[in-house]
Amino acid sequence: MKQFACFLGVTLIALAGTDSAQAQMHWWPTEISATSGVWVAEGDMQDVVESAAFGAHVGWMTRATNGWAAFFGGVEHGGFVGMHRIGSSLYGWQPQLGWTLRTGQTRLVGWSFSTGLAYNSRVYNPEEPNPDLVAVGSHLNGLIRLGITVANDSPISLGLGILHTSNGGLRRPNKGINTPHAKLIVRVAETPRRKVYMDGADPRQWRHAVGLGIGGRDHGAYGGHVYGVQELFAQSTYVLSPRHGVTAQAALVHHGALRADDNTDAPSDSVATNPLDRLQPGLSAGWSWLFGRARLDLIKGGVFLHPTPGFIKGYNKAQVFLSVHSALDVFVSLRFTDWRADYVSAGVALRWGTSERECNTCPKWDL
Repeated sequence: MKQFACFLGVTLIALAGTDSAQAQMHWWPTEISATSGVWVAEGDMQDVVESAAFGAHVGWMTRATNGWAAFFGGVEHGGFVGMHRIGSSLYGWQPQLGWTLRTGQTRLVGWSFSTGLAYNSRVYNPEEPNPDLVAVGSHLNGLIRLGITVANDSPISLGLGILHTSNGGLRRPNKGINTPHAKLIVRVAETPRRKVYMDGADPRQWRHAVGLGIGGRDHGAYGGHVYGVQELFAQSTYVLSPRHGVTAQAALVHHGALRADDNTDAPSDSVATNPLDRLQPGLSAGWSWLFGRARLDLIKGGVFLHPTPGFIKGYNKAQVFLSVHSALDVFVSLRFTDWRADYVSAGVALRWGTSERECNTCPKWDL
């Protein structure tokens, strides 16, 4: 419990510090929520699920109906922190923090997306193997929630969605925890309104970026060797609307796991000793969702040479970008195949394209 208390304390300090820096600090949360669902475990792990999963969170949200938010029927977004019981005494409680975006604030139903971090106190230990703990291989994990929200413009709303927590293959085992659940949201204070900037482009315009990411992959047996991954990419996006675009990416990945010995999974002195033998050139294309300063890409493609051991040449990739400057983004990406993670990475991207100040069709007013 001391670890939980420390984790939550640091979280609250970080949230307060971030808001203070933006002169938008709100000590009193604008909403509280309660969740209930069921962990959908795989195979033999179904025996460790003893009860329903449940949790409680507090959030500090703001609303916007101008700029890019107008194209989504108004948005509500902000940070949250809370506790989640997974539904198994073996796994216990999971402190969580992150950021939520809800669309359709002027409509009855809207989409909801959350991302953040989750902490697990009990994880798989290769020195004391417990097959019932193979869902989680690391204490710190990523969090993603997708769903819908009903009665957005109301003091009480209902959310339906699925919550996923895992580490993206950075530390095995990494089966992950998937929990379909319902969320009751009670707004305890008036949600502040803030104007937003689109940070986008007119339809039928191009946006370009060059990025560098650093990540890793735990390869082989549980508790095996973590190999470094470095990726360099160039990406172009054609803006179809202020909400959507089509995108294509050319990437060059240096994948350390190509050095793994087939028998021991340890780094080999005779396998792929030439760095050129560890390079994976690839092409991919897909769809972009534009949320002002944030952006989500889902793309599909393949590598031409040296596929990751145990993987085919084709892959899927999910990327989240956040603008921190007019020409600079930070991003997190996950490459995976058939719902099996290859590697996770994070980095920076330089971009260019028209901004909202040059956008002729972007609303500059509140609805």
